[in-house]
Amino acid sequence: MAYGPTPTTGTAVSSSAPAATPEANKSSLNPNAEPFIPRSEQVKQSPDTPLSVRYPQTTAGQNIPPQTFQKQRRKNYSKETAMKVDNAYEALKKQNFIKAEEIFRTLLSENQGIENQFGYRDIIIGLARSLKEQTVNKQIEACNILKQLRSKGPLNAFGASTIHNLDLTLSLCEEKIGLQLNAEARLLTLRHKRLNDNENALCALSGNFDADITMALVWQHLHKYSLSEKLLLNMRAGLINSLLLNPYDVKNLRRKLHTVNLTLARLWQHLEKFQLSESLLLDMMGKHPDDSEDILCKPSAHDDINLALVRLWQDMGKHKQAERLLLKMSKKHPEDTEHILCRPTGDHNIDLALARLWIIMGKHKLAERLLLSTCGKHPDESCDYLCKPSGNHIIDLAQVRLWQDMDKHELSGRLLLNMSHKHPHDSEDSLCKPSGHPIIDLTLVRHWELAGKYQLAERLLLNLCGTHPDASEDSLCKPCGNQEIDLTRIRLGQLMGKHERSERLLLNMIGLHPNADEDSLCRPSGNHDIDMARVRLWLRIGKNKLSERLLLNMIGMQHNGDEDNADEDDADEDTLCKPSGNQDIDLARVRLWQNTSKYQLSEKLLLNMSGKYFCACEEELCRPCGNHAVDLSLARHWELMDKYYLTEKLLLNVSGKHPDADEGSLCKPCGNHLIDLALARLWESMDKYYLTERLLLNMSGKHPNASEDSLCKPCGNHFIDLALARLWELMDKHYLAERLLLNMSNKHPDDSDDHLCMPCGNNVIDLTLVRHWQRIGKYEWAKELITRCCDLYPSSECELSLLSLSAGQAGFLAMISRYPESANTLLTCSIHYFRLACEQIAEDVPGSGKDNLNKALELVESALEKYPPSAGAFSQKAHCLRMMGASEKEWKQWFQKTNFLDPNRLQRSKTDFWRNREAAALQKLSISKNKKTSLNLYD
Repeated sequence: MAYGPTPTTGTAVSSSAPAATPEANKSSLNPNAEPFIPRSEQVKQSPDTPLSVRYPQTTAGQNIPPQTFQKQRRKNYSKETAMKVDNAYEALKKQNFIKAEEIFRTLLSENQGIENQFGYRDIIIGLARSLKEQTVNKQIEACNILKQLRSKGPLNAFGASTIHNLDLTLSLCEEKIGLQLNAEARLLTLRHKRLNDNENALCALSGNFDADITMALVWQHLHKYSLSEKLLLNMRAGLINSLLLNPYDVKNLRRKLHTVNLTLARLWQHLEKFQLSESLLLDMMGKHPDDSEDILCKPSAHDDINLALVRLWQDMGKHKQAERLLLKMSKKHPEDTEHILCRPTGDHNIDLALARLWIIMGKHKLAERLLLSTCGKHPDESCDYLCKPSGNHIIDLAQVRLWQDMDKHELSGRLLLNMSHKHPHDSEDSLCKPSGHPIIDLTLVRHWELAGKYQLAERLLLNLCGTHPDASEDSLCKPCGNQEIDLTRIRLGQLMGKHERSERLLLNMIGLHPNADEDSLCRPSGNHDIDMARVRLWLRIGKNKLSERLLLNMIGMQHNGDEDNADEDDADEDTLCKPSGNQDIDLARVRLWQNTSKYQLSEKLLLNMSGKYFCACEEELCRPCGNHAVDLSLARHWELMDKYYLTEKLLLNVSGKHPDADEGSLCKPCGNHLIDLALARLWESMDKYYLTERLLLNMSGKHPNASEDSLCKPCGNHFIDLALARLWELMDKHYLAERLLLNMSNKHPDDSDDHLCMPCGNNVIDLTLVRHWQRIGKYEWAKELITRCCDLYPSSECELSLLSLSAGQAGFLAMISRYPESANTLLTCSIHYFRLACEQIAEDVPGSGKDNLNKALELVESALEKYPPSAGAFSQKAHCLRMMGASEKEWKQWFQKTNFLDPNRLQRSKTDFWRNREAAALQKLSISKNKKTSLNLYD
């Protein structure tokens, strides 16, 4: 089953068909004639195809050397033009797309030296390939010029262009601009298939290797994993069969098999079939999973296999093995000095893989030094020099993301602006002008999102779409044609509270209207990313029924949809809780059922995803399933359901620890920050503050007995530092918490009041500092900082923090009257009346407390009825119900809803002054017998 000439009938050869013998391939024509090369085999060297067919097989079963291609190309051009074309394709190979574009455009404008139409086509396709990797407008231009060329050429019986490489390149361009379905249809015609063919026919080999491998990748992007896997397995079987039967093209066939194996291994990795992926990669290296670690971590001669294995081990949590393999590839040793460890190897792929692994392992300083060394820089150099682009966008963007993780947002922002040829003090018009590199622009959008600068992020996105902020609502909700940009606009719109616009844009992307009937709205579009974006948006705005119905339709499952019936039929429940095989969909179902209080369904689905039974013994329930995402989701679910013992045992098992181990072993980081932080969060909820502190300090590379300066120095990991600051608040170590937060903000306790109240550029740190100052009674500083934050970060969260700061105080109602009604104003008014009621009840003011409580409950219920649900509104309703004497079951379920919607609320300090007044009021009303436990657990 060789990938040779495409069958003239257009039908695919089955994987069981015997290969043609050399005798059958001998030509009966003139032996001196130039060998015939089918169009499907006349492949130019290109970075676009996963594997170019460099040595096409002739009808005589022999190989054409690479020089023949240049000779054939030169026949299409004059000598001078042929050199320019070679230079353009060489620029493509080196991914210098702008240079390649310039050469191709010059050749077309000169219109000289092109001897025939084949040369013209070659230049058009080359130009399209150079445009494909640049801006959205250039990607659209690439599609247009290819379509224009296609319209002038003949089509075969299946509707595919007979111009070599045209349809393949056009499908890649269409995929770039988010038209995956168009790319799929085009590749099917190129492979002589039809969309309504059965699965066996769709996955049968076409004889065109490049089209088949690209088809497998497009199906992966469309989340048609079953089709992609089956096609790849057929390709693999066919190539192995050809290698056994065809001794004349071994080098080429092995190269193709190598590509198919790597693609299949990555697919299995994505599908969480880790054992299959690992076995295949190790088999390619001549190893076995049972070999010793020394053998497993010995690099093979193929770096692409080594790096694929590194990525797989990262996903499997085998970080130490991955690090050891990368260090051996770098000719380094784990015990080497920092200087040697951070010395670049000269191979950017290896250096970047090692830097990314160190980031995952929490070794941010090593990662930073390695990335800077790769660019010829040192961490101690000036900010201006550090933020100078290296010229390699991949390295520079990796540096940006690392600095974001290390809270060095000023450095990451400056580097991004320098990459865009902009300056921080430029006007808003200049800052929001697209740079011409979509990946840089979208990274800058993400940077502004993290910094809370939503207005700049929104304007840059609209400029990328060619739209103005003052355009009509219809124009703002019109898709731009690039799926990644449109989905980024939708995510930003949700952050800004523009849910209606986000929903409209999302539905317009699939040709639907918000007023369409439920059947149409909940029908899967065929585009997994868009469908999952719909699920997330509807969950956020409280349209849970639509979310659930769409999720079930995506996996071909029907449900009665009776939300009033809490007791599901056992058989129906078993069907509902059966994993679909798509982790994204299944985890989304878990979150949906948690939000709708269907906790038994979500737990049962998680256990089924883990391969466990609902009624299994404790040992079995707490055994890790090997998939960290599922294990952590199950641990989180148990934690929120107050099943702390099960949660702890599962997390310790995932960390490779035992509950009876000594304190030093328990508090030793396992190397996976998600697991370590989950364990720290759990111990905090269990009031095991000492264990939490020691684990977080170990993760920070600190010791409990270190000096105050060392303890309060940020470790470089945003999540660890904030977790430590929140813990110190709970432990009443307010001075340490404040100093750490100030250090994270590049401030010092002795700075002037004006400097202390200046936003640092990171809205998360600034809001955490505002809340901290509010708790310790520094209200003037808190109010000044949050007021400035509202100017810098015009977000709903900042507005809510500002209003909440004044709730319960004189003058609040006068201040709130200046704001139009919103979810925030209704919620903070409810908080205002609730705090007044607590004060009145605690001070024994007769009668007044009840009226204010009724007002508080009425306002928060109005907010939940009129606007999308929020954790703050759920929590506020729970506080009101508890104070009004509702049953524990009733108010507790609203706190559970709060925790599922915003799990981080569990980690926030519960030492605010108003909470003390609430506790006093509860004591007066004799509602809570154990007020400390109740308050700490639920808000």
